[in-house]
This record gives sequence, C-alpha cells and structure tokens, in this order.
Amino acid sequence: MRRMSLARLSLRGILVVLLLAEVSAMAQAQDVPDGQTGFHRRMGSRVPLTSVHLPDIVSDPMGVDFTPYFHDSVLLSLRRSWHSVIREKGVAPATPLKLAAEFTILKDGTVDGVTLAESSGDAGADQAALDAIRNTSPLAALPAEFKGESLKVRCRMDAFFPFNASGITPPQVINPHAEAEYSDKARRNHVEGTVLLSLLVNTDGMPTDIKVIRPLGSGLDEQAIEAVQKWRFHPAMKDGNPVEQTISVEVSFHLYK
Repeated sequence: MRRMSLARLSLRGILVVLLLAEVSAMAQAQDVPDGQTGFHRRMGSRVPLTSVHLPDIVSDPMGVDFTPYFHDSVLLSLRRSWHSVIREKGVAPATPLKLAAEFTILKDGTVDGVTLAESSGDAGADQAALDAIRNTSPLAALPAEFKGESLKVRCRMDAFFPFNASGITPPQVINPHAEAEYSDKARRNHVEGTVLLSLLVNTDGMPTDIKVIRPLGSGLDEQAIEAVQKWRFHPAMKDGNPVEQTISVEVSFHLYK
C-alpha cells in the first residue's frame, strides 16, 4: 500500500485555498458591480478563490470505497479546472456562489452527462462550473475493484473572495507544501482518518503554536505536526499590513494500493 495525505485549511469557518468559504461581509471586499447580480468583471489582478467539495455518490458504489480515488484522481483536476475557468472568463462573484452539479464517470474515466443539480442563481456561474467539469475529461479510470461500468456523482462547487467581516484576508498556504508521511504503526494497523490541528500563522508566514485538536493516534498526530511545521504561508492581511491569525488545519491520511 502507498500513502496519501490531503491537507485542508480553515479559518473560523472559512475554508481557504480551494475550499468552502462561509463569508459574512463579502460585499465590502468586492469591486463595484456593474449593475448586475452574481458575477461581474474582475478588476485589476484580483482573482476569487474557488472550492470543490468531496463528491457524493449518487449511484451504487458496489461496496467500493471511492474516497482515495476522489482525493487522488478527481478533486485535484476539478479544482484546477474550476479555478482556471473563473480566471479565463475574467469574472468574480459579487456574493459567495454555491452550486451543485451531477455527472457520470465512465469506466475509463470519461466524464459524461454533466447537468446542473442546484443553481447558484447566476446563469453565467452555472455554465462556468459545467464547463469546468467537462474540461476534466478524461479523469483517471475508475478503481479496478469496481465492477460497474460507470459511477454517478454529485459535486458542490463555490467561488468567493476570502474576506471576513473584520476585513482580514486569511492566510494562504504557499504551494507546493510538505505532505504528511504515514507512520509505520499506522500503516501496519491500517489506520486512516483525519488529524485536526490549530496553529498561529505569524506576520512572517510561519506556523507557530501548533496544537492537536482532534487526534488520530498511531503516530499520525506527530506526522501531521511535522509536516505542517514545514509549511509556509502568505500571512493574513488587514489594511495592507500582515497580521497574525489563528487557523485550523485538517490533515487526512488514506491508504490505497
């Protein structure tokens, strides 16, 4: 078995770096809209953050755990494509946009039957999301242990500017960043799951005061801390100046063949 880890950042309910954001005062941070709701043309070099959630399986998974496949072969492609489409169209959300789409992954990874399941309320944003999904085809082939011909999934997608009510832009991790390694004990015992850490990102973008909030054990807590200690961030910003900010980080561990 090989090791796979996925890290996710959150800030007081705001998920940063390609993840879900719950933003309370988004309008204060936007360029002035052109009189339209939803998307408006991006001004200057500002680009919104985008988010793609772990897909929900709509069809029969036939007993196969698709989580490693989604993390390793689907999410990265979808997130890159969604962010790329937003940039290419030169548009940005005047308010946080949330939508859901359904699509089918064929045995060979071909993406088919892309449809809108829940609208964001903006036709342009909806179409951009559907285009982003279609652009990922083909994905990696479905896992060999899955005996079906296709898998239907529903995926939630978002676009937003990362400003909260206090006007602070949250820290953003600088990629590429160190990945957590599996401990020998966890690998032997087939331990999988997520370690939740809290840390303070200082004004130099260094992670400090790292604490385990939700442990996993079997040496994985220590592995998560060791990896995150090597991370570097763009610090939180307020009024053009770097400020310290406490964030939480989830480091997920999965074993797969």
